[in-house]
Amino acid sequence: MDSTLLLEDAYQRAVRRAHENLHPQSPGLSSIEAAREHTHLHGVRASVLESWNRSLDRLRDPAGARVHVAYESQQLSEVRRRHPFHTIMPLLRSHLIEPAKDAGLLAALGDEHGRLLWVEGERSVRNRAESMGFVPGADWSEEIMGTSAPGLALQSGSAVQISRAEHFAPDVHSWSCSAVPVTHPLTGQVIGIMDITGGDDAVSSIVLPLLSSTAKAAGARLSELYTPHQGRWDGAEVAETELTVLGSGPALSSPDRPTISLTRRHAEILLLLHRSPDGITGSGLVERLWPIGGSEVTVRAEITRLRRAIGGFEDLSIEARPYRLRGHLHSDLDRTLQALAQGDIDSALELYRGRVLPDSDAPGVREIGAEVDALMRESLLQDGTWQQLWRYAELPDFRDDSEILMAVLRLAPPDAVERNMAVVRLEALGR
Repeated sequence: MDSTLLLEDAYQRAVRRAHENLHPQSPGLSSIEAAREHTHLHGVRASVLESWNRSLDRLRDPAGARVHVAYESQQLSEVRRRHPFHTIMPLLRSHLIEPAKDAGLLAALGDEHGRLLWVEGERSVRNRAESMGFVPGADWSEEIMGTSAPGLALQSGSAVQISRAEHFAPDVHSWSCSAVPVTHPLTGQVIGIMDITGGDDAVSSIVLPLLSSTAKAAGARLSELYTPHQGRWDGAEVAETELTVLGSGPALSSPDRPTISLTRRHAEILLLLHRSPDGITGSGLVERLWPIGGSEVTVRAEITRLRRAIGGFEDLSIEARPYRLRGHLHSDLDRTLQALAQGDIDSALELYRGRVLPDSDAPGVREIGAEVDALMRESLLQDGTWQQLWRYAELPDFRDDSEILMAVLRLAPPDAVERNMAVVRLEALGR
């Protein structure tokens, strides 16, 4: 059906009448053939009626569609980092997220199960969407929320537009949405969904071409990054072992191995070696690890223990004379610096959970930390939006940064709650 017809009053009246008959005592249509007959009687699209039928089988009642949060905040950050969309976020922002935001719409990216990983747009629109549970981490598969564009796109494997009362859940009837599944060009495997959600403009004639062209560009970019491997698809960035050093809880992780926690000293050594690809002598590590004292004997002992700790990561090793890291290692610090270099402050903030190894007093680590702290802060003060500045000010390490809080006051609209919170915090700092 032409997207303009989805919004015609006559069609929406027919949809509302049909939707009102969806209740537990009338458990929907028993087959696709019945759905087609129902279409003839009520004028509702067969694809929507078939989705309603499946939704009733699972949920029994439109009122039974309840938002389920699949990924809480900490888990969401990890899932995002591992998803292939993360590696092409600059492309996705320029092709999809920013155009949608400029049009007053939401752009959402989800995984292959229909769980939303990113929901981007103006704060006022995101606030309204939160009331129906359209938030990062929420499951919008057909199994959980019934008929919606994200869920039906995954179910059908094709581009979908759902308008107003075509949604199964009544709370979503004031919204419209369009979505496309995203597949890897080399394997055909579905890796996620792209969605535009908002008012009637979300099902305008230009939205599906925008989504489709973005999905095509994403696939082309991913095909450059990933190659088939052992019956699945892996990429250099996704398959690499990742070192986490921002904020508390340093760790080492890889897609096919359990994550291991690192001691502060082991994290310091890995970070220093990672940032020095040409290697560091024993005496150089002593200087970088201890403000005073330390010895090469102690360094050798720590390196021995570290080798045992990372023994499960066969592709990672430490050579001697000089000490040098071998293997594919990436870090959240590197990703943050790359995002800032590309002007992608949102992605940098997603990664930047706090200072580099905040408990460390190692001179080499503190030097690295000072560099990234200064770059992040300067990028925000020069180019950040007030929302981005506030996200930074909400980090525990930076709540008392008066210059950042003053920038929020200068840029935020008078009715923004965050502006009032910044005032309160500044007053407390003054006292």
